[in-house]
Amino acid sequence: MSAHLAILVWAADPDSPQLCATPFHFAAAAAAMDAEVEMYFTARSVRLLLPGVAETLYPGGQGSGLPPLSHFLHEAVRYGTRLYACPAAMQAHGVAPEGLRTEVCGQAGAAAFIGRTLDPAWRTLTF
Repeated sequence: MSAHLAILVWAADPDSPQLCATPFHFAAAAAAMDAEVEMYFTARSVRLLLPGVAETLYPGGQGSGLPPLSHFLHEAVRYGTRLYACPAAMQAHGVAPEGLRTEVCGQAGAAAFIGRTLDPAWRTLTF
């Protein structure tokens, strides 16, 4: 892979479902274009990585015709996107490592994301 994209997700959280699909949509699009994609979840966004949460959130509101957030998450993962949870955010929001969705690759915090932003081979997006 020649393209690399790191996505920081911090404002999209279960309390704002209308913001949640876009980061996954961009991740899936980039991964489908053969980019290596990593998503870093911090702040309240880490709660999106709890089992069952994405299944209950509808970015366009229930009855809008849009699928639940889990659809967008699965699309991104299906194309190869790797999901990481910030350990500090997990601790702040009471998320145990063993409580994360099976799609989550592991934990990675600020230093990992900053490492990507400082690497000239990587591009970044923030949601």
